[in-house]
Amino acid sequence: MKNIWEIFRRDIKRIKNNVIAMIVIMGITVVPCLYAWFNIAASWDPYGNTGNLKVAVASVDEGYEGSLIPLQINMGDQVLTSLRSNSQLDWVFTGRKKAIDGVKSGKYYAAIVIPKDFSSNMMSIFSENIQKPSITYYSNAKENAIAPKVTDKGASAIQRQVNEVFVETISDTVITAFKAVTNVADQDGVAAIAQNLADNLNQIGSDLSAASSTLSSFSGMTTSAQQLLDTTGSFLKETQEHSKNTTDSLKKVKKSFSGIDETVSGATDGVNAAINSGKEFYDQMSEIIDSAFSSNSQSADDVAGTLNTLASRVQKVIDSYTSLKSAIDEINVGNNAQLNALKGSISGKLGETIATQTELRDKLKSTASSLQGAADTAVTDKAELDKLVKSSADSLAGIKTDFEKNVKSSLDELGDSMGDTSSNLNLLMDRLDEGVDGVYDLSTSASADLTQINTALNHSCNLLNTAAEKISNTTGKIGEMQQSGDFSQLEELISGDSNVIGEFLAAPVSLKTNQVYKIENYGSSMAPFYSTLSIWIGGIVLVAMLKTGVSSKCTEGLKKVKPHQEYLGRYLLFLIVGLLQSTLICLGDLLYLGIQCKHPFLFMLAGWFSSIVYVNIIYTLTVSFGDIGKAVSVVLLVMQVAGSGGTFPIEVAPAFFKAVYPLLPFVHSMAALRETIGGMYGMTYWTELGKLGIFLILSLILGLLLRKPVIRMNEAFAEKLEETKIM
Repeated sequence: MKNIWEIFRRDIKRIKNNVIAMIVIMGITVVPCLYAWFNIAASWDPYGNTGNLKVAVASVDEGYEGSLIPLQINMGDQVLTSLRSNSQLDWVFTGRKKAIDGVKSGKYYAAIVIPKDFSSNMMSIFSENIQKPSITYYSNAKENAIAPKVTDKGASAIQRQVNEVFVETISDTVITAFKAVTNVADQDGVAAIAQNLADNLNQIGSDLSAASSTLSSFSGMTTSAQQLLDTTGSFLKETQEHSKNTTDSLKKVKKSFSGIDETVSGATDGVNAAINSGKEFYDQMSEIIDSAFSSNSQSADDVAGTLNTLASRVQKVIDSYTSLKSAIDEINVGNNAQLNALKGSISGKLGETIATQTELRDKLKSTASSLQGAADTAVTDKAELDKLVKSSADSLAGIKTDFEKNVKSSLDELGDSMGDTSSNLNLLMDRLDEGVDGVYDLSTSASADLTQINTALNHSCNLLNTAAEKISNTTGKIGEMQQSGDFSQLEELISGDSNVIGEFLAAPVSLKTNQVYKIENYGSSMAPFYSTLSIWIGGIVLVAMLKTGVSSKCTEGLKKVKPHQEYLGRYLLFLIVGLLQSTLICLGDLLYLGIQCKHPFLFMLAGWFSSIVYVNIIYTLTVSFGDIGKAVSVVLLVMQVAGSGGTFPIEVAPAFFKAVYPLLPFVHSMAALRETIGGMYGMTYWTELGKLGIFLILSLILGLLLRKPVIRMNEAFAEKLEETKIM
């Protein structure tokens, strides 16, 4: 330790006794800080001085004049007007030719030319042939690397500004046109306008009410059809259980249904299916009566029971057709003569059929009562029953023919007008199954579908009633305005500041920026990079101006001086000068330039520690490898300038620099300095200094231990260079 201190003391003494040496040391101390200060000052606020960049602007826009709306607009002139108050760039307003020539000659960094059809293309959005407008941008990339990027931002800003001005202008014009309607409030014509509006709303309300009534009647008709299907299905099931002969009749029912489409659409097809089912019912009734009277195994009481059962079923059919007739009678067809005639025809035929079925029911009951009488009477009654059954079946066939020929087409048109609701009618019946059980299941499914259709019709009816009620309320308010003569509510609806509304539509969303670690200027942001770079450059200047090796004269009188003592003794001189360099650099940043710094002492501490590490690395490389070590120090400097992320994020750098990024000392020094400038986050500051300390440990290992094997090789290399007489 004594030899180390003695070597350092002798170095200081020699410098103190030599004026030239003192001047050189002072120069070595000052030069690095000048590099940092000049670069930080030059980049203090570059983006705040973009107003000095000359950008030419030329407009040959011919404007636009609307033919439908009295609108005259020249977007090019509006852009020029807005740019005159814009100080972001030095806008030079000139002609198109001069603007382009100025960019080529370097007089302007960029030029923006607005074409003659710019306004007309902007307004083509209201025509069938839309033409997208464009602005021509000329840039001179030869003049400067950064200037084109800045002027590009200016061009983008103009594009955004044009879009905002366009939307604002169009919105303002349209709103102003609407507001003109409010001026009518002071004229006699306002009453006529309000009356016309009320009349139209009343007509709409009446139409909605009529449609609701039609839907309600249609819903009643589907309910009646559902009852008919339920009656027919139940009868078919019981008939299957009555006798084996009935099975053949049920097969005929299945065959009669096979002609119906697999998917039945609309309530009208449901009614048609119900009529067919009723006809089949009477066809089978005739066979059942024949079977009852011709069977020798049945007693008179059994036949009477069968007839009474049939009479009950006929009564259910009568009730269903009575409901169907009532639903048809309630349909509101207005003053349409053709529809009234059709409705009267089908209603009349249904009435005749109901009368015939009533007579059949009574005859069934009377025949059952008289079966205890003479056989001739029974035969006569059977003949009359067959006649009535055939008459009922024929009546249903006539109703079916008349329904399909006349009424069904009209009802189909009515169903089509119901829109989406009519599509639900397509679910009326499923595919026919085999056998009588399939027919029964079909009637059950059709009944369920009719229930859903009825629900949908009722829902649509409620919606129409609600809409009609709201329109009625609006009409009432207009009537109140007419009586009082106060149209202020109508004015408020379309009044307001058109400029404010236009500005909102042009830019409805504003960006709120919240800077977590706010830095006042660009120079403060760049201070960590340039300060770190200057400290490294200071170390290179030291090894270039001062000798790293200790001569024999410097160790005269010292006992047994070892290599590590020479290494540490001379390093103390480099260390002191390096600390002076970093102190001057960091103090100048804080006091002379006035950079932003929330933790000044920690800023100084990071600078001092960075100097200790950097100077040791450069000193060790030079001591170990001589001039090769100096060259390696310069190479490391170049790599760290490009790959430490000091100017651009490391994510945009090539892959090689991304790989070596964590291995560069600059990275950790700058991270620690940034913590003191922008604000501390956890233990980041101390963590980065700890990582930087790893480089110091590795450098000391090289200087104290690993350099011994290469000393002789380095001496031989130096001798060869000296033999050239030029190195």
